[in-house]
Amino acid sequence: MTHVKEISAPPDFLEYIKSLCLKWAEEVVESNTAPHPFLKHRQRPHHIINTASWDEWDKVEAYAGVREAREIKRRQILMLREYGLVNRIVIEQYDMPEMVNKWIQDAVYQQFGIPHDETMPILQIQNGGELLHPHQGHGREASMFCLLRGEGEVTKWYEEIAPFEQLEKFRIPDLSKLEVKTEYTMKENQWVLFNHKAWHSVHRKSDVGVRINLGVDFKTMNIKQSEDFFDE
Repeated sequence: MTHVKEISAPPDFLEYIKSLCLKWAEEVVESNTAPHPFLKHRQRPHHIINTASWDEWDKVEAYAGVREAREIKRRQILMLREYGLVNRIVIEQYDMPEMVNKWIQDAVYQQFGIPHDETMPILQIQNGGELLHPHQGHGREASMFCLLRGEGEVTKWYEEIAPFEQLEKFRIPDLSKLEVKTEYTMKENQWVLFNHKAWHSVHRKSDVGVRINLGVDFKTMNIKQSEDFFDE
């Protein structure tokens, strides 16, 4: 199974859009909580578990229900034993103006032949934190994205060594039944094909740092289907 694959693209591919999005993202980081004039923050229901403290049982139970919340907490405890009490990385996602989305979709179609109705541009910001725990993507199986700014974070992909229940509300695994298969350090300005369906985590050496990604999510394609567009 492919976990990550570097994509060959012309040096000027979406260069202006990348610089524009980096500028906007850095403005979001600088202003902290102030609304941005061009970026719209995505509200995601499952985000409450990402942002809640480990011991805020009531929030998790209210969202996921008693049975699933209990299992989520059990799996979180496994992660606490593995990684310790770390400052978690939280991904914030933003929608861009429609004109920018159209530019991105046009360029992806012209360069790789991926239809407009399959692509959904996204800007992601991770500000602070040491660990984004093992998880699966919500609502996407694969995407292409470009790291605009990073701190040398390492992404790890895992494979299941034994089956376990897939939790509907929040895709957090049973860590005792996973093993690391791939490790990759993203390079700034390198486009990559990314497998969100496989369990993966992000690791940073310090809890201080900002990672900014310009992404193009695929609405229906999985990693195998999307690879066909990037075969050389």
